[in-house]
Amino acid sequence: MCCEAPQALDLPAEVIEMIARYRGLQAERGWDWGDDRIDFFRWARFAALGPVLEAYGETGDWPAAVRLVLGAELPAGVVVVRVGPDRELSARTGPARLGVAGRPVQLDVVLDSAAPDDVTLTVAGRATPLPARGAAVVTLDLDGGAPALPVSLGDSEVRVDGAVRTVPAAELRLTSPRCARWSVTDAAGGAWFPDGVLAKWDVHDRPFFHAADVTLAVPAAALRVAWARGLEYDRVEQEVRPSPGECHTVDCDPPRLVDPAAAGWYGGDLHVHLNYSGDMVCTPQDAARMQLGEGLHLLNLVAGNCQTSLVYDRELLETTAGTDLSWSGPDAVARMGVEYRNDLLGHVHGLGLSAPPGRYHAGHERSGTPADWPPNRDACAELRALGATVGYAHPAYTPFPDGSTDDFFATPRSVEARELVADAALGVVDSVDLISPFDDEGAIFLYHRLLSCGLRLAATAGTDAFLSFAHGPGVASNPPGWGRVYAQLGDRPLSVAAFQDAIRAGRTVVTNGPWLTLEVAGAGPGTVLAAAAGDRLDVRATVAGAGAGTGTDRLSLVGPDGVLAESTGGELRHELVVDGPSWLAAVARGPGNPTTLDRAALAHTSPVYVDVAGRRVARAADARWCLDLLDRLAGFAAEHGHFDDAEQHRDLVAVLGDARAFYRGVVAASPASSGRLGDSRRRDR
Repeated sequence: MCCEAPQALDLPAEVIEMIARYRGLQAERGWDWGDDRIDFFRWARFAALGPVLEAYGETGDWPAAVRLVLGAELPAGVVVVRVGPDRELSARTGPARLGVAGRPVQLDVVLDSAAPDDVTLTVAGRATPLPARGAAVVTLDLDGGAPALPVSLGDSEVRVDGAVRTVPAAELRLTSPRCARWSVTDAAGGAWFPDGVLAKWDVHDRPFFHAADVTLAVPAAALRVAWARGLEYDRVEQEVRPSPGECHTVDCDPPRLVDPAAAGWYGGDLHVHLNYSGDMVCTPQDAARMQLGEGLHLLNLVAGNCQTSLVYDRELLETTAGTDLSWSGPDAVARMGVEYRNDLLGHVHGLGLSAPPGRYHAGHERSGTPADWPPNRDACAELRALGATVGYAHPAYTPFPDGSTDDFFATPRSVEARELVADAALGVVDSVDLISPFDDEGAIFLYHRLLSCGLRLAATAGTDAFLSFAHGPGVASNPPGWGRVYAQLGDRPLSVAAFQDAIRAGRTVVTNGPWLTLEVAGAGPGTVLAAAAGDRLDVRATVAGAGAGTGTDRLSLVGPDGVLAESTGGELRHELVVDGPSWLAAVARGPGNPTTLDRAALAHTSPVYVDVAGRRVARAADARWCLDLLDRLAGFAAEHGHFDDAEQHRDLVAVLGDARAFYRGVVAASPASSGRLGDSRRRDR
């Protein structure tokens, strides 16, 4: 079951104590065990979490959002207990889940109060506070053989009997030549898991776990079994119906779609949280199983805080820094890294640190470092001095409509990469995540502006997956590696050092499914071509993946002037006549397919750079856009920043001033005509 990983990893004592402490916090506090004021963590395993989050964005009121989403027709597995104005109780359920004696059945119990005062209900023995006229969600497991659910308020009690229906038991044996991601569901939507694995759901609300050979108890009923394994294999589904008492075997080995490693390309996820609060505590063994089951070559688990001084998984980083984690081997390497977080200036991740950093976060009011100091520039420089490659994570929540930065600066405390434009100019950043949990098109827009100023940054991917979350929000509970950066290692074997060198050289492609290639005059991403005006360069891009569908419907060649050529097929050929310095990248977009664990399919290469007479590309319009952003950031930080004294503020002002000097130099070096940014934005797509 453990995907060739050892049954018990040899963990340092500090890490064993860390896991025990986390389990104690989780048992005491529930979903938000790391911080009891993170509202959305309280709803982590709620099956309707995605729609509730959308409704909450409109109403700003959790109880109203829950009531709006549930409506009159409840889904299976949901129970609503109503507290009336006089504290009387009533209950209704959706269709019954199937239950097997001795196995847990997961239910979401929504408590909805019309009472004018705060009350405390007891739900299956668990005391649950419920605010006046408010709502709460209790997610619990009932024994499938004794499915009655008692709910009481003082002397009043309601007994819910229709939420689970007990059926005879069977067994299901799942086998595969390699560790894989499995999903087992019944006709009522119930999910079935073996012992010893984390029970998780992906962005499409599909349950999953990882195993190579495992037997689990299931109902003797119609079941759907699905097999998947990261981005390089197809997803296969089949229907089975085991008889009572039978052990039914499913042996599956779906076809490989693409094999980038055969050509030296290895896929990694640079931003994954082992633990980040949530409704489970994740161990290194769990992470090993998930990495191997996803066929993920490189996994960068990051230590990071959320809102307080608690740095999740810090002990694992500090006892293993500079070394591969114990399950690493020739085909899979795992390492502890860091996410440095400042919610005013942006977040960065570091891969390959030789030692723990001196700082993990800044600017969190409830932490020991409430000031927005030092600037991110200093944190990036420290990580690089420790040997790390540094990338800005999840750069944008939204696109940049017509180049506007209004949305980028709409919320003072968020995660946008606001200092990226400065830090890229100052040379302390290696990459930008184009695939992340947030708006990929906003990230691409930022990336293209920086490339057009002559900066050479690799495209990378970090999913920000929370392995300790069973269900949502959004893509947070997806398996690691649902989005990947592929690095071209050449003839070198897989290692963190080889991966870092490829990032530094720009030999990367990012994707959440389709496999994308680019050649310019026979050269791949990261290459710098020396050309002369009038030279003709043959360009070829291809996209492959899940059969003819690939999840994409548009293949584009892009550069400083936007889209240069486009194809709706799997191949694009173009002859480029050089008229000045440039950069060229390929982009594939589309609606996705069942293997895509994201809102849509996307792949983007790092560029091939074209220099003319020793000069890099320098576009005045893009440099002026960056200058405008820096000016806005200066005002934004003056208004919303937290600084202990004027000297701390001056440090950030100095960083922005140094970056302005770079972009003014780009304007001075650029041709006289640059065009309008709004037009360039439209051509990017």
